[in-house]
Amino acid sequence: MKSYFEIAETSGALLLLMIALFLQIVQTAAALLSFQEKNRGQMLRAALHMLLGFLIFVFMLEAYDLVNYPDPKITRYTIPLMGLIRTVPWAVYALLELLSSGILLYRFLEYRRYRTGTVTPAAIRQTLDLLPEGICVSGKDGTVLLTNLKMDALCRELTGDRLSDARRFWAALETRGEDQGGKRLVPTDRGEVWLFDREALAVDGQRFERTSAVNVTERYRITEELREKNARLQQIQRRMKEAAKLSGEMFVRQEEAAARSALHNELGQVLLMGRHYIEHPESTDRAMVALMTRQMNRFLLGETSRPSEEDPLRTAISLAESIGVTVELQGRFPQEPAARSLLAQAIRECAANTVKHAEGDRIEVVLGGSDTRQPEQREAESKDLFLTITNNGKPPKGEIAESGGLLSLRRSVETAGGRMRVQSLPRFKLELTLLARP
Repeated sequence: MKSYFEIAETSGALLLLMIALFLQIVQTAAALLSFQEKNRGQMLRAALHMLLGFLIFVFMLEAYDLVNYPDPKITRYTIPLMGLIRTVPWAVYALLELLSSGILLYRFLEYRRYRTGTVTPAAIRQTLDLLPEGICVSGKDGTVLLTNLKMDALCRELTGDRLSDARRFWAALETRGEDQGGKRLVPTDRGEVWLFDREALAVDGQRFERTSAVNVTERYRITEELREKNARLQQIQRRMKEAAKLSGEMFVRQEEAAARSALHNELGQVLLMGRHYIEHPESTDRAMVALMTRQMNRFLLGETSRPSEEDPLRTAISLAESIGVTVELQGRFPQEPAARSLLAQAIRECAANTVKHAEGDRIEVVLGGSDTRQPEQREAESKDLFLTITNNGKPPKGEIAESGGLLSLRRSVETAGGRMRVQSLPRFKLELTLLARP
């Protein structure tokens, strides 16, 4: 079999030489990769393999040059062992290249298994870069020793520069961000909110600083919504307190108004009875006058809240007759205590006003009579109780200004959900609409 030196002029020798060059390049790359992984076993095997491939390539290149590019000045071989290598068959070089290719393939598969089953520095670096949060480890002087892509991107967005000095970056965060118990809450121009934190690390007796960043945009939005709702709740609470205070004052005033109204009604009734007794002693029940006077005195002395009434409507009619006013009732009157109480109050007030202002002696109470409401209003309120009260006295000289008893009556009616209307001309008429109770 011919040696490689004898076939150096052929294209097959050039092909073997190119294959040796390619293998040398791949072996060099594999050696550098092993050096980066810092695996001693792989580094040693890769170095020996690269050295073997380099020697093969040099021997083949030297033989190829001597044959294809002869130099008359060279009288002996430039490599001492060239005489021995000159006799090596070309198939040995081909076999060595095939063996080197197999070793490279084996080392490639071994490297894949190593990367899959071993946490390498490159894997750690890649994992850090894939984190959605930012992280940076620096020395005591702020020199950045490790950072991932997210933290570097945040630094560029917030400061305009790449992250090279962790302390300077934190100073920028303190200027721009909001303090959160030592942490910094920083909004970005993209509408995101990041929470930055810094803490000390101790590794092998050396001190480092770790800066981390967490995206809290959604939590910040929820917190802001809760703050707004809390502010609205506090405002509502203040309004409720004011309303409660106002309600208390209104209740006191209402009680005062009710007391004044009761005093006005009872005292006015007794006074009218007394005047009627003086003017018409023959037609006045002296026992009723005495009873009402005693009850009025007890009411003024605070011994009772107001005179007791078994049926307020009958009592109101009796009191009206005691001051010389006849009450004429038309229609079927309600049985509900609340409605009868309001009707009794209206009869007592109208009877008193008939004597004091109209100089009359009769009032007419008609349930459903002289309904001046609109047809659609009467239809919508067909179940309500509508009544009118008129008298036979003098008509009012002008528009009646509601005060005293009439004003108290309106308040009582409207508090019960009803309506009241006073007509002055051509004659006095009082219209009441009382809600029907189920």
